[in-house]
Amino acid sequence: MKNNRALIDHDYLIKKHNLNTNPPPPDALFWKMWKAGGQWIAQQALTTGFLQGIKNGNLDPTQYGAFNVSDIYYCFNGASDYGVASHRTTNIVLQDYLLKKQQSYNEYNQSACITWNLTGPQSIKPTPTALNYSNFETSVANGTAKEGNVTDPIFALIVMLPCEYLWAWLASQLAPPAPNNIYGSWITSNNYPDGAYAMGNFLQDYIQSNPIKEDLATVIYLTAMEYEYSNFYTAT
Repeated sequence: MKNNRALIDHDYLIKKHNLNTNPPPPDALFWKMWKAGGQWIAQQALTTGFLQGIKNGNLDPTQYGAFNVSDIYYCFNGASDYGVASHRTTNIVLQDYLLKKQQSYNEYNQSACITWNLTGPQSIKPTPTALNYSNFETSVANGTAKEGNVTDPIFALIVMLPCEYLWAWLASQLAPPAPNNIYGSWITSNNYPDGAYAMGNFLQDYIQSNPIKEDLATVIYLTAMEYEYSNFYTAT
């Protein structure tokens, strides 16, 4: 019962670029966005039937399956989105992040299609939330989001952060799972914030040399957080 759509090979990226896996500094954009509403949304997500069902091990397997299948649609679109974004940057670390995200989704999609007996995104009818979330992420990845000027490819990393950190935070709140919890592996496999912290520290370093509008970054971040919450809320 795993959901491994999180970025793979964080260790590879961390070692290759000597990234900092400690929590970002208190004044980092990572925490500014979290405190601007991200934490509140995360708390709301924790109360949803889906997450409480994961915690208590009594989530309807049909609902768990439907959630994952719809999420696969999002991940198929995400793979191409991050490929597009990777070609729009000359920053080698950002490019590596985006290419690894694409690889992560491709590998997850292949495995998930086998698990759920799917032929690909054409065999999936996504929920309205998953569809809208995918379209929003695409607009950020290709630099055309209506929310504002997101032509800097770093916004593709910012729109990724809610997924990377929220799931780790949720898992940390649910840990440790009961030994007989059928969804225990969901909790343990997602309880890994180091990659999100490394991403947040890189983001902070990047914007020192390439300033961006932090208010716009926060809008993009919180919009993605709202979609993440809605995915969990509508699952049950």
